[in-house]
Amino acid sequence: MESEPFENEQTVFTQQRDETMDEFHRSYDRAIETLKTTLGGTHSLRIDGQPVETDDHFTVTSPGDTSLEIGRFADGTADAVDRAVTAASDTFDEWRGTHWSERAEIAREAADRMSDRKYELAAVLTLENGKNRTEAMADIDEGIDFLRFYSRELERNGGYVLDTGEPTPRQHCTNHLEPFGVFGVVGPFNFPFAIFSGMTMGAVLTGNTVVAKPASTTPLIAHEIVNVLSEAGLPDGVVNLVTGGGRAVGQPLVEHQAVDGVVFTGSRDVGRTIQQTFFEQEKNGPVIAELGGKNPVIVTANADLQKAVSGVKNGAFGFSGQKCSATARVYVEEGVVDQFTQRLVSETEALPIQPPEHEDAFLAPLIDESAEERYRSICDAAREEGTVLTGRNTVASADLPDGRYVEPTVVTDIPHGHELAREEHFLPFVTIHPVSDLDEAITKANESEYGLCAGLFSEDESEVTEWFERIESGMCYVNRHQSATTGALVQAQPFGGWKSSGTTSKFAGGYWYLPQFMREQTRTVVGEVGRQ
Repeated sequence: MESEPFENEQTVFTQQRDETMDEFHRSYDRAIETLKTTLGGTHSLRIDGQPVETDDHFTVTSPGDTSLEIGRFADGTADAVDRAVTAASDTFDEWRGTHWSERAEIAREAADRMSDRKYELAAVLTLENGKNRTEAMADIDEGIDFLRFYSRELERNGGYVLDTGEPTPRQHCTNHLEPFGVFGVVGPFNFPFAIFSGMTMGAVLTGNTVVAKPASTTPLIAHEIVNVLSEAGLPDGVVNLVTGGGRAVGQPLVEHQAVDGVVFTGSRDVGRTIQQTFFEQEKNGPVIAELGGKNPVIVTANADLQKAVSGVKNGAFGFSGQKCSATARVYVEEGVVDQFTQRLVSETEALPIQPPEHEDAFLAPLIDESAEERYRSICDAAREEGTVLTGRNTVASADLPDGRYVEPTVVTDIPHGHELAREEHFLPFVTIHPVSDLDEAITKANESEYGLCAGLFSEDESEVTEWFERIESGMCYVNRHQSATTGALVQAQPFGGWKSSGTTSKFAGGYWYLPQFMREQTRTVVGEVGRQ
């Protein structure tokens, strides 16, 4: 059965951008310059549609230029979380009673407004989290796609109400999916528009209300999202925004007795802690979580090496590896490993290190000081345990502002079972491992707790077939030179993973995502009561 076509905003815009690249750059540069004149303000919490002040605030600066202040943001507390959950609870009955078609219309209106403002929103991403203009625009487009696709799916399924007929005479049955109640939404820094929007609207479109906590490094874009939703007609109290740290906001949100479900994107350890909390509190609602990856790529002797080098370079170092989908370990057949490695090192060393708003920027600054410290630590370990072929240095230059810039790093001679080759780092760091054949490569690729993304480079059809049948990963790419493991499109490539890479095995941007936010109920009526 073929899926119904869905016109991705990202695909359409890429085609338009390619046709009018000069205008794309001019519009983006204007958005950056305009935004810089408005930064530095103070931002409150948003509860029941109203700004809520707090005693304390935290300051966010740009990772690409730490002298550039993004703004001062209200530092939420457990009391603020309780107030937000109360507002979401009080609004729930009215919102769940809002017809699904009206919810879909609000989401579509929000998507249209986001599309109209995409340069402005993408500029926020570039300055707040360090994405270059291409990746920032892709992030915005993906968020828009989530809203439109989920709206379409809600309509295509008739609000998830199914007439199941009369199993016996005059006994009429229907099957309904109903919302749980209040969802906690905990967003990541690396896709703070797309993932935050998608998770929030997954809950909201299905009739739930939300208390949302963005990453503390990217709160401004979350405010922009909530503002757009309000402008599009979302009632007060349906989405409530509480900014602040994980212990101060995230923990009391997850532990709150009136929170029925949590949707989360982040680390495996935090995701497991949320699951454990729900188990201990005997909650029956879902924990919908995407929990990272240690994504393998296999390069066989039958690969087009230029495709493989391009795919690994882009997959490992795009946004400086700060993606759960980033290419992390590469298994290369012994006959081509030297040639592949030499080419990868050469192309890696040619990558420019520039401020993210620069027209030709590729790499990104690291998001915060802890990421920079982690980079130094794993590079030191790599030097002791293996061979660092290129990279391992922080970058300071008169041509760069004071930001967290580091070199993309390629490492060999790390044992397959070493922590550097097994744990997620979220950094521009990739290890290369020689293997004797495809069988060994697949076996080692699968020896991981993670199962998010995987890539293969081979021009041999039988190798492709074997790899698809054996690889343990939710998202699988063959010969993808644009990026070996990153860059999924909504509907066409639903995003999620197996094993410890997720909690539900149902993927964002896919056909089975929305039902996770609802619980099933069958309704039986005997006689003519309620029949139409």
